[in-house]
Amino acid sequence: MQRFVLIFTSPLPQGDHGSRAQEMFPEPRNDTGGFSPRTRPWLWDPKNGSELPTVNATANNTSNDDGYHSFFDAQNTVFLFTVLVSLCGLVGNGIVIWLLGFCIKRNPFSVYILNLAIADFTFLLCKTVRFIFFLIDFYIVILNLFLKAITLLCYLSSLSFLMAVCTERCLSVLFPIWYKCRRPSHLSAIVCALIWGLSFCPGLLTLLCSYFVNLSCEAIHSVYYVMFFLTFSVLCVSSLILVIQVQCFSWRRQSTKLYVIISLTVLVFLIFGLPLGVGLVALRFLQSFPYSDILLPICHLLSAVNSSVNPIIYFLVGRMRQHLGRKPLREVLQSALTDDTKLPEG
Repeated sequence: MQRFVLIFTSPLPQGDHGSRAQEMFPEPRNDTGGFSPRTRPWLWDPKNGSELPTVNATANNTSNDDGYHSFFDAQNTVFLFTVLVSLCGLVGNGIVIWLLGFCIKRNPFSVYILNLAIADFTFLLCKTVRFIFFLIDFYIVILNLFLKAITLLCYLSSLSFLMAVCTERCLSVLFPIWYKCRRPSHLSAIVCALIWGLSFCPGLLTLLCSYFVNLSCEAIHSVYYVMFFLTFSVLCVSSLILVIQVQCFSWRRQSTKLYVIISLTVLVFLIFGLPLGVGLVALRFLQSFPYSDILLPICHLLSAVNSSVNPIIYFLVGRMRQHLGRKPLREVLQSALTDDTKLPEG
């Protein structure tokens, strides 16, 4: 009978040049005893679901101790900054969720922004817990697998909600009459429900693939990569159409706050959020990922910045072209997400 247990790890001895935390996962496929050592919590081999070995994981035991520990000091610094940024993002997204969920009447676009904030909040929460545990060398198998699956789910959901709000804004610009008169009143809610459902599938399958034996992890991870590529492609196309339409054909009209928010949010994702997705896709197609021990933590830090900066964009844009004076955050956010044209409720 295979042994599936919760395993805790303690800090490594000073002379250990293997993985920083000898994290143990139940992997009966590779070890008749039921266990095999793993490396970093964010790396996995697409072919069998196991964590990818890194350069440091196979380092020669005679390598320099000072250089080894200096490297992990730098890595820990990245982890710490990621946690701090994530905590700030939790506060900002929490405020957005509270205001849009309970204080502001929702419109079609604010429904997407609310769900985007929920996805970012959950993403940052899971990231914070995982990185704090990693910093203190504390590890629980099933908890890490669960957090990894939820993180994957929320990352894909955030990208999908951004794609949805950009696509809907594009439709409202290209087909204004149809959008005002024929758009289904609950389209935003339906789209958000579909996004959550579709994003839940690869996240759940990743959890099952990592923990159980007879699942094809390569096929399961391919689902994620296909969804990521399709969603990102639609986001790029709709963003390009929106920019061309607004800048070339509506140049006489002043850009609305909603357009500015969408443009800045997409730009921030391309700079800070996209590297993490590219890094995960690279693991699928590359047998080895050079410098992954430092590049992937940096990608996680950038993704935390991406999820944390969105509330700042909403509130800064909401204060544009307003008279000096302090206004409640509720009014600022409502001003930011209100389009010039009245739209049916979503």
